Amino acid sequence: MSRLILAAVLLAAPFVSAQPAPAATYVALGSSFAAGPGIPKPDPASSARCARSTENYAHLFAAERGLTLRDVSCSGATTADVLQGNHALPPQLDAVTPAARLVTVTVGGNDVFFIGSLYGWSCANAPARAAGFWQRVCSVKTPEEVETAFASLDEHLRAIVTAVHQRAPAARVIFVDYVTVVPATGSCPERLPLTAAQLDVARTIAARLAAATEKAASATGAEVLKASLLSAAHDVCSPDPWVTGFTFPQDPGSFQPIAYHPNQKAMQAVAAKLQQLFP
Repeated sequence: MSRLILAAVLLAAPFVSAQPAPAATYVALGSSFAAGPGIPKPDPASSARCARSTENYAHLFAAERGLTLRDVSCSGATTADVLQGNHALPPQLDAVTPAARLVTVTVGGNDVFFIGSLYGWSCANAPARAAGFWQRVCSVKTPEEVETAFASLDEHLRAIVTAVHQRAPAARVIFVDYVTVVPATGSCPERLPLTAAQLDVARTIAARLAAATEKAASATGAEVLKASLLSAAHDVCSPDPWVTGFTFPQDPGSFQPIAYHPNQKAMQAVAAKLQQLFP
């Protein structure tokens, strides 16, 4: 009887071991600075509200490496959208499975109203450039609201990494921080209609956002691709900007460049930097 059992086990073993393993995947999480709104071509898998591009850094890197990509980045997303979802979309973390081997994260800017503040100030200073539909983005949070948001940002960024590691223990997690928008000095009113005081506040928010991202990565064992440094010479006022100036498409549904967001050069540069991290 024991020989019969052993024979059955040996015969069955090849069929068990031949089961295909889940394909390793790359998961991209984050906000518009990952999604790439207005950069042709729109991702057919993206909802209209996410405005995701097939030419964002995740798609470019995945295509170059032949990776299976699950890109759930979404314009307007906050850390809460990554962790918990909202009434319209599930948590971005749902895309992370045990098969994930790389997870990139670009998020936090909307938590602390970074681009929203740039919009609000610019709308007030140059109202004709954001007429009609785009008036919806013309609001500014109080300094107290920004401080409250920063107070919880570190906790939320850490929670994202922790949750990724729980779902995909073998995944490498890389924060890709925000491309530089505002120049370190000076201004260019035709592209960035901000006062000197508003520019100082914007620079401070950008620096604090980058520092918070680096701190959370260090505390959780994640890595940081510093797009902020990579793009430092390509702010909106530079001769070769990697972000769009203060302008909006007349047709909100036309998938054209959006003010103060990365352009294709920025996405290509980030994708190339990712390539360097994976020799």
